[in-house]
Amino acid sequence: MADVLQAAQRTAIEVENAPDKRKRLRQFSVQEAATLMNLSPRQLRQVAGLAGTGTGIAPRARISFEEVLAAREAAARMLKRPEAWPRRQGGEGLASIVFTNFKGGSAKTTSSVHFAQYLALAGYRVLFIDLDSQGSATAQFGLDPVHEIGTEDCFTAWLQRPQDGSRDVAGRLCQKTYWPGIDLVPAGPSLADAEEILARRAEGGRAETTLYFDELSALQAQLQHCYDVVVVDTRPDVNMLMTTALHAATGVVIPTRATMTDLASTGAFFSHLAGYTADFEAAFGQSIGFGFSRILLTDFDPADRSQEALAALLRERFGDMVLPGAFLHSRIVGTAGFGKETLYEYEPSTDRAAYNRVLASVNAVNRALEEQMRMAWGRIAASGDSRP
Repeated sequence: MADVLQAAQRTAIEVENAPDKRKRLRQFSVQEAATLMNLSPRQLRQVAGLAGTGTGIAPRARISFEEVLAAREAAARMLKRPEAWPRRQGGEGLASIVFTNFKGGSAKTTSSVHFAQYLALAGYRVLFIDLDSQGSATAQFGLDPVHEIGTEDCFTAWLQRPQDGSRDVAGRLCQKTYWPGIDLVPAGPSLADAEEILARRAEGGRAETTLYFDELSALQAQLQHCYDVVVVDTRPDVNMLMTTALHAATGVVIPTRATMTDLASTGAFFSHLAGYTADFEAAFGQSIGFGFSRILLTDFDPADRSQEALAALLRERFGDMVLPGAFLHSRIVGTAGFGKETLYEYEPSTDRAAYNRVLASVNAVNRALEEQMRMAWGRIAASGDSRP
């Protein structure tokens, strides 16, 4: 059964991406790219010329991701639009945004991958770290977690590194993806070894050069000059890899559906987090120190009165802790997911209105998360910022 199901998924991806049989990023229409940059199509064609991509772009032309980035940089320089090129500046540390919860099915991987792609389209240099041995995010980026990802390819290799090999291992783990703005530290079943290594170190109490809970922070320190943002996807339960992610986090995002079962699981997560942080502070005399935590409502149907009531209750009780928007429920997400495409990769042939509606909801959520990240950097969020 496993072989048949894996073969079916692989066939779907290969058919969708013929003839290369590997995922590749589509090109963008002029209107679409202009909307991503908050420019008019005329302005986009102007800055594309200034960026050296040609004397102009035809109205019905398709442009690549690289051309979008070149136009962004030109817009920042020539049109005095610094928000078009938002990469971190001197003094700003590498941001690490961790998506985590206790319950599977909360759209944790879906929301984390969409956030990473949103950031890449906005001009950031992004590293995605998959810390879930199921490798769902790794598969989303076109790799087979079972057959293509071994111990030497995932976070396990970092924990097994020689003492003098940190820089080499860190660089080798970051694989290029078909998204030019996103590199990936992939995951697969061999990531289970990392969990065992961390557990032994936590129980052993041996003096280590790097404490077990600081291992992801140590990896990110080796990569801080290569990226602006790290997006981390974790396994949906209490585990050692999630602990290392929390210690490395600038911000924590807890995706949940607006159902009583999901909210109970989210409550259990916050209970665990409160207990762990209190115990850590008592033992080490310091806080974990991430800058923000936010609840993200996913698979949300505003026509469902019970979901609407629960969402209203959450916002009443927790205020800004709940992101103002929600990742809307839509069959479009399922249609795109058949070929393991996100909404940023999928191009609908029908029902463009439904696609635009759910994409707008995802953009609003990601924009709010980006603002939290920018605030953690100490930037003042400007009204009317250019965002996808």
